[in-house]
Amino acid sequence: MQDLELWTLDELCDHAFDIFEELASENLSAEDYALYQQHYESRGYADLAIPGEDWVEMMMQDLEPELHYEAQIGLTGENGAPDMVLARILLSREKYDSLCHAQWRSH
Repeated sequence: MQDLELWTLDELCDHAFDIFEELASENLSAEDYALYQQHYESRGYADLAIPGEDWVEMMMQDLEPELHYEAQIGLTGENGAPDMVLARILLSREKYDSLCHAQWRSH
């Protein structure tokens, strides 16, 4: 892993947001996309997490926790409502690895 050029976690968040912004209009319902556009500045977030077993099953391969992260992008809840996760994006920290899979909020 020493020879790999890795994203920092902040860079990985920015990368995930860029991917989200590029693909959101095509993959979210019109309602969810409009809601995001309306509130992203005040309530938008991206969290990084270790990929869960559902990703391992979907990818049919083991994922290295130091190299692979799930970015959860959405809107924070208001008045005690839960957060709305709009997309879960699986990414590699390796800058030249094109791994990118997304699961979008269901319509």
